[in-house]
Amino acid sequence: MTKKIIIFLTSLIFLTGAFLNAQTSKTLVVYFSWSGNTRVAAENARRLAGADIFEITVKNPYPSDYRQCVDQARDEQRRNFLPELNNGRVNNLSQYDNIIVAFPNWWGTYPQAVKKFLIDNSDISSKKIVLLCTHGGSRLGRSVSDLRALYPNANILEGLAISGGSVRSSENDIRNWLTKIGIL
Repeated sequence: MTKKIIIFLTSLIFLTGAFLNAQTSKTLVVYFSWSGNTRVAAENARRLAGADIFEITVKNPYPSDYRQCVDQARDEQRRNFLPELNNGRVNNLSQYDNIIVAFPNWWGTYPQAVKKFLIDNSDISSKKIVLLCTHGGSRLGRSVSDLRALYPNANILEGLAISGGSVRSSENDIRNWLTKIGIL
């Protein structure tokens, strides 16, 4: 009987500690959205996690025409061009434990605007980083390996890829994912 009580109390202490850690950790959702799909996913993650949110915007907006936009995105990747951002730095980044980076998959990875943000905020490498990607079939592509190349020692948790066509009905998927990785 005593052994069962010790196991029960140990489990209770562990679960209480995990719960308190989840309740006191601070999360920031950083996102870049071209069509609005990623904004929807980012807002769902923000609401579910009780997180703060930060939108990455570029000085020179991408073309509204899809074909022109993807051509420009491909050209930026080929040249490793980093667009100028309107808002490249997060104030008080030190207050956050978790950073959710949300983006559309452009040519197999995150857009160059997101890469520029990640480079400009290199102090996020000490945080738990998770990728939330919207896509048209490529899922996360090589975005995780590209992030590891930028931050080889970062604590990168399992990401989530959501098809652009199912973003508006993805709240349960996002909730389950946030729970699985310990943010909820």
